Amino acid sequence: MSSLERYGDRETRIGTPERTALTEILRAAVDQDYIDLDEYEKRVDVLLAAKTVGEAEVVLSDLPAYQKVLEAQEPEPMGSPDWIKWLWFGISIPIGINLGVWLVLLFTIGAVYFWPAWVIVPLVVVATALTAAERGIMRPAEERRRRERLRRKRNQR
Repeated sequence: MSSLERYGDRETRIGTPERTALTEILRAAVDQDYIDLDEYEKRVDVLLAAKTVGEAEVVLSDLPAYQKVLEAQEPEPMGSPDWIKWLWFGISIPIGINLGVWLVLLFTIGAVYFWPAWVIVPLVVVATALTAAERGIMRPAEERRRRERLRRKRNQR
């Protein structure tokens, strides 16, 4: 998937901001002697006439500067952090022990009040609240920071 395709499929329309950024890539290619001025003019004409992502990509696909843009794709969305996984693993231990003891009592004594609920409910409520906070507050903030770092990195080139 190309960097232009983040806007959608190859049939997505492009506008002046995208054309301007892509023209800068072509200008850099001329400065670095990857293409000559005649080829630059032809490519710019095609680029300015391009209406979709697919049409614009045709004139850029063989340029090293564009390949660098492709390599600097946005990173994959973050998975759950380790502390969330360990949190749920950690609460499963006391829950499992209490359920095990309750089951032993149930099968040996008979009908027993379900007292493990006093352990399970608070642990699950706290773990759920922490997981929701991570996914609703912490993760979006980290994603914004990652996108900003990537944007700065791209602008430095």
